[in-house]
Amino acid sequence: MKITLQTKLDANYLQKLERKAKELLEKFQNWQYKWVFFSGGKDSLVALDLANKVWKDFEVIYIEVMGNTHQKCNKYAKRIVENYYGLPFTHLKREDLDFYDCLVKWGYPSVLWKASRWCLGQFKEKVARRYTKYRGVSVAGISPSDSPRRASRAKPIWFSGWTPVTIHPLFWFRKQDVWLYIHENGLEINPLYKEIGWSGNCMFCPAMRKCEFEQFVRTEFFLKWKKAHEKLRERYDFGCKGMVVLFKKFDKMYAEYVEGG
Repeated sequence: MKITLQTKLDANYLQKLERKAKELLEKFQNWQYKWVFFSGGKDSLVALDLANKVWKDFEVIYIEVMGNTHQKCNKYAKRIVENYYGLPFTHLKREDLDFYDCLVKWGYPSVLWKASRWCLGQFKEKVARRYTKYRGVSVAGISPSDSPRRASRAKPIWFSGWTPVTIHPLFWFRKQDVWLYIHENGLEINPLYKEIGWSGNCMFCPAMRKCEFEQFVRTEFFLKWKKAHEKLRERYDFGCKGMVVLFKKFDKMYAEYVEGG
């Protein structure tokens, strides 16, 4: 790679971000229970790499959403944790629930109203809290640049979440900083980014944009969603405004991609 002034400036800026993240992690390095939640996505990959540079003893937890996680994501996450970092890989999932069955039963989970975000609560939070016994400190690969909602609420240290304390080493990172860190540190990204554009830990997401849905249509998960949405069409419970908005959003996509051929 050709070394330019901009390259040097970017490298210096990245070093400052990394230093801030490490200082945050160092505050908790002596805690007995330390967890890193790794989804197989680019953000949590950087968070995992940063934690590995500071913490000596911690556990990596990967949570699969039954019925809605791509097997390539499962395989990638396991390989990165075990082979690249040489760490134990804890793979958690709910055996008693399927995402698309729950979609039919409970309707679309809202991304704005926490009470209706059953996808996060049922498939991840309950599993995580049961395993950690709500102890210690955890690392999450979340940054304010992810969304305006996160930008308004994000903090470097969050006294809540799946453990009593959750820290966000990427608090100071922008999206381009995450990609730059991956490049500069030679990290291997999930192959699904090239195939569909995201990690595949959650194949269907209520927050997905139309351009992402167009990629989703090309996967085997589209048929699962199609069957679930058709059942929702038959008997939709308009009990939550957030879910109604999402139902209408995806009903338009159903009309375009299924009925429109």
